[in-house]
Amino acid sequence: MAVKAMCIVTKSEEGRGAYAVRMDNDENVYFPLSVTEALELEEFDEVEAILVKNDRPEPAWRAIRARLPVMD
Repeated sequence: MAVKAMCIVTKSEEGRGAYAVRMDNDENVYFPLSVTEALELEEFDEVEAILVKNDRPEPAWRAIRARLPVMD
């Protein structure tokens, strides 16, 4: 089951995926390299993402789509 959640990027290295924490429940999220590069994610970025349960036990979630929040 997919969920939508706001996340804060905690680790992002060039050429690798990024890791974040969900703002609603503090669970860890993996952002694949394709998503990380498309959004140019850096540590402390806030990201709105569609998440699915990860195939691995850690991190618990994997982002399948994401976008940077719109600033008003």
